[in-house]
Amino acid sequence: MADVHEIDEDDCNTDNSNIMKQTVPGVIYISFLPPRMTPLHLRQIFEKYGEVGRIFLQPDERKVTKKKGRPKYNKGSFTEGWIEMGDKKVAKKIALTFHNTLMEDGKKSKFSDYTWNLKYLHRFRWGHLTERLAHEREVRKQKMRVEQSQARRETAAFVANIDAGKRLKSIKERREKRGDVWQEKRNPRKIKQRKTVEEMRLEKLHKLNEIPLEKDVTSQDFKNTSNKAIDSKKVVLSKIFGS
Repeated sequence: MADVHEIDEDDCNTDNSNIMKQTVPGVIYISFLPPRMTPLHLRQIFEKYGEVGRIFLQPDERKVTKKKGRPKYNKGSFTEGWIEMGDKKVAKKIALTFHNTLMEDGKKSKFSDYTWNLKYLHRFRWGHLTERLAHEREVRKQKMRVEQSQARRETAAFVANIDAGKRLKSIKERREKRGDVWQEKRNPRKIKQRKTVEEMRLEKLHKLNEIPLEKDVTSQDFKNTSNKAIDSKKVVLSKIFGS
């Protein structure tokens, strides 16, 4: 029994050491991708330096080509991308080494005129990216629903106006056939206008009992009343300060 117990402890120790030695994946962010670069090209380039996991490239919505209702993901144009390397140490080393260097992939490389724009995302996991993409997808869906509902309301209002116009036209034609005079009745909207500066001054002076509230008061009257107010203030100040 003692031998079995010792064997079990050794197995546990080896399992713990294996768990501690497990590599943690790292994610590299690419802020720029040249035209016609696909996930396959990226995998072929980065597989030379370590294990490559998942790859996601953000398609350029302005240049996504469609055939039979499906976007050509492997032939489209992409704006940015994320690469998951099997070991975060390798990912960090690749990002530091290749950043701002030419994309060299053989003598006949199609991307040799472009430079890498890489950044290692510290403490970033692939789950964070999927959560962000799901959030952006929901935002786009919500925006699309709002635009569709607004378009439906505008269409319904347009159709209602057309139907109302047809009904008025038929009523007019029937009354004209009977010899009646058609008078189109419209209820003009009463829009309350904002007061002008002169009207606000009139009300203020009327409250001070300086001039009567009349509409035919001219700007000269305003000048006279303002001058009188200024003179009265000067008199009061001269009495106070004796000057």
